[in-house]
Amino acid sequence: MVGSKKFDDTLAAIELNAARKLNWDYNEFKDYFSFTVNKEAIEIVLKNQIDESQLKSLKEALLDYGFQYKKTVDDLLLVFEQDVQLRQSNIIDC
Repeated sequence: MVGSKKFDDTLAAIELNAARKLNWDYNEFKDYFSFTVNKEAIEIVLKNQIDESQLKSLKEALLDYGFQYKKTVDDLLLVFEQDVQLRQSNIIDC
């Protein structure tokens, strides 16, 4: 898939940014969150509950990369989608 390595690097940068905003060690962060990509969305599985201020920091970290909070599923799955305008400007012709 064209560009998948670049997106993997971006996902890693998003994770590092989120860990930094939470003021957590990256390994501690990975113990709490599992990031997966599902089409144009990033799904974050919470392995442990987080408080409201931590959730706010996580939302801000993803917003830095153009991903907006969309919904919570079963209290442990957060879905973020890339801003539609930003997504349209980043369309890659194959």
